Formats: sequence, structure tokens, C-alpha cells
Amino acid sequence: MLSDAQRDEYLEKLGFDGIPAPTKDSLDALIWAHQARVPFSTVSLHRARTAPDLSRETIYRKVVQQSLGGYCFELNKLFEELLGSLGYQARPVLCRAVRGREGRMPINHRGIVVTLEGKRYSADVGFGGPMPSGALLLAEGAEQDINGETYIPEKATEGWWRIDRLTKAGADLHDDAIPARRQTELELCTAPVEDIDFAALNAACSEPGTLFRDHEVVNLRTENGYKGYKDGVLTVRENGCKTIFELATRAEQDAALAEHFGMRFKENMHGSGEM
Repeated sequence: MLSDAQRDEYLEKLGFDGIPAPTKDSLDALIWAHQARVPFSTVSLHRARTAPDLSRETIYRKVVQQSLGGYCFELNKLFEELLGSLGYQARPVLCRAVRGREGRMPINHRGIVVTLEGKRYSADVGFGGPMPSGALLLAEGAEQDINGETYIPEKATEGWWRIDRLTKAGADLHDDAIPARRQTELELCTAPVEDIDFAALNAACSEPGTLFRDHEVVNLRTENGYKGYKDGVLTVRENGCKTIFELATRAEQDAALAEHFGMRFKENMHGSGEM
């Protein structure tokens, strides 16, 4: 568990003044703040060419103190630690990214389930795509509007849930697709797992040939949209308007990462991913 000093520094990074009570409202606020202040990022992994160190101290230094973001095995692990230090009953779960694909993907995501007053919620800050910006109640067929986005959990098979998103064309923060449609973004397994179970998945997702290793991907929620970056292309979506910037040089790319995501890398960084 995080120390009191680490908890307080982490909360300060998320914009909290004081220690929030372990309530549903606080959980919603924590998730929103995390998605808006801590970028999902594979830049360090891509440049280091090796699997991230998943020790608590390393993730804490990278995410909270160096502001370099991370991906699900880092962000959701650290966020789970924060929730535990605040009195929440939180545990990790195995997940499978779907994002509307018809083919099956292997298990490739670490999620979080929080139990509050006997109800289970998905609390995810490390997906790197369209996921709820608050806690999602795991109740079959319950259509839930979370900050203007609609999600619907459905039981798939024993122990597995689908998390569907209803896109709303022009009102949707992530897609321009018309007409509106419903698609599965994630599959989540509620079976108990241990922290150590994610070590092999972290290694597998860091291998050459995977999205996380081969590409620089960054996502950050904003008040009225999102900012995304992939391999030199910056996308800024605000109030339904999307602007795309193509950044040709490493200097331009690193300047954009610093300006839009608060991530500052050493020049000619090889292997460390540190500032």
C-alpha cells in the first residue's frame, strides 16, 4: 500500500485538496481526475524497447513524480494502490480489449473492480481509449450515462462481462461515425487474480509486434473532449471539433508531448524512459 506521503502527493497531482472519503461520488471524481491529468502512454515503453518495471516504487516515480504516464499494467496498478490507501475495497481483474472488433483478442488488459455497499463497479484509468470517466456499476443491461457518454454492461459468460458503449455520432467524444451504434469496448472477468498474475501479460504486451512496443500512443481526457497522439500525429478534439497536427521531427513531437500531455523526455533517450 502507498505510504501516507505518497498518497498525499498522488492526490495533489490529481487536484485533490485533502483526503476524500471512500464514497461513490469520490470514486467518480478520482477516475475523472486521473483520466484528465495522467496520460495513458506507451512512449517510454516504445523508446526503452523493454517491458516496464512494475514495482510500486518505479511506477510511482514514473507516473506521479516524473509525469510520464504509463499503460494499464502501470496506471491501474498504481490507482488500485491509491484506492486501497483511501479505504476502498479494490482488486485487479483480467480484461480483454475489444474496441468493436469481430475477432477475439487475447487477455491484454488489467482492470479494477471496486466493491461499494455490496455493489461491484469497474473503475478503469488505464485503457487508453473510450472507457467510462466514472465508476461503472456491473448490473446487467443497466444503461448508464457517465459525463455525457453512455455505457451498458452485459453478462457474457460465467464470470465475464461485456462493457458496451453507445456512440452518439456528433455528441460522442471519441468517434465521428454516423449513424449511432453500440459496440463492445472491453470484456472483464470478475474471477479473483493476484498482482503477480500480470507479470507475464506485461512481458507479452511489451514484445515486438505488439501495439504497445511498436508505436508511441498517448491519450488524455479533457473537459470537452480528448487529446490523442500516435507516432507523430496529434489529434485534439474539443466541443465536437477535431484538429489533426502532423509532427515531422522528434523535436516537434517531444515539444507536443510536453505541451499537451506534460511529458518531458531526455534528448536521445535510449532505454530508460526517464526525464
